[in-house]
Amino acid sequence: MTAEQIYILGMMQLALVFFLACYRLRGQARTSGSLGFLQLAFLADAISWLFYLWTEWPAAVVISNLFSCANLWLLAAFAMRRAAVPLPVFWLCAGFVLHASWYSYFAVLQYQHFVWHGQTLFSLLVLLPVIRLMLWHKPQRTRSDFWFAFSLMLWLLVMLVRSLLLLLAPHWLLSSQLVTQAIWPGVMAAYAIFALTGYLEENQQQLKGEATHDPLTALLNRRGFFEAVNGHLVKLAAKQRPAALLLMDLDYFKQVNDEFGHDVGDEVLIAVANCLQQQLKTPQLLARFGGEEFLVFLPDTDLAGAQLIAAQMLAAVAELSLPQLPSDRAPLSLSIGIARFGPDYDLSRQLKKADLAMYQAKQNGRSRVELASG
Repeated sequence: MTAEQIYILGMMQLALVFFLACYRLRGQARTSGSLGFLQLAFLADAISWLFYLWTEWPAAVVISNLFSCANLWLLAAFAMRRAAVPLPVFWLCAGFVLHASWYSYFAVLQYQHFVWHGQTLFSLLVLLPVIRLMLWHKPQRTRSDFWFAFSLMLWLLVMLVRSLLLLLAPHWLLSSQLVTQAIWPGVMAAYAIFALTGYLEENQQQLKGEATHDPLTALLNRRGFFEAVNGHLVKLAAKQRPAALLLMDLDYFKQVNDEFGHDVGDEVLIAVANCLQQQLKTPQLLARFGGEEFLVFLPDTDLAGAQLIAAQMLAAVAELSLPQLPSDRAPLSLSIGIARFGPDYDLSRQLKKADLAMYQAKQNGRSRVELASG
């Protein structure tokens, strides 16, 4: 067995390893169909390398070229799925047929220069849009997505350097082939690894989101709120900037659950959460504190500003019209307690003060705002 055949078998095994690795992500990959395209791309690459062992047979050359082209176009389909872009099936198929025809025709005729220039041309046509999709269009981009795109840039660089050497310094052709073969396993391993770890990073992001967000309203939960607010308070305390904390309770919510059921109660909570969120701007924070209670953090806001926002929230919730509730029913309302930060920036202490103020609002007739003492 020659050194070249050993190299080819090594590349085939590498592609098969990544093909099998995709099975470990089955059930975890949430992007519709994208993992299947990636797995098929690895399989096509492995088959292409396998038939490349018999370059003296025209049929083997054609088969190898077909699967090599399929690898490239399947990667394009993979990227489109990852970026949630509709698949242009006709254009993908047409591009594949044109690419495979060019590649196979000139390879069988042994016009290697045309083969390599064609590889460069089609790689540019396919991979540049893929890079753009992964860097600018894919939702929930991860670091792995960036490195996947960077690996494809390296792929294109290898193709371009080889074509330029072929045009400008053909006497270096053998050296450029050796360099390409030396670099190519790293390029393939890089794009494959980062394509797979992109799924793992997305799963980690999802788990982190589930740990810090309320599943019903999609607002921050208590843990997520405390983490975010404590980060703000460190900066505010350093500059002695004001901030405010609003703790609010949806009045008579238990009656809604008792009269109309918990499903309607959940819909009311979602509607109220959305209504409150619309009254806030970044970096103001809203969280579901538990049950029918909500928390609002207002950085760089004094008491007057906090009272104004609380009044806006009271009015907005009172104007909510929900089809689940009778039109003659009393409007929804909130009892709101406000505590301020500065000079005391301890979240736990201010939360207790806001809780006492909210309780006072309930005692004083509900649908009102009370300020914490001290």
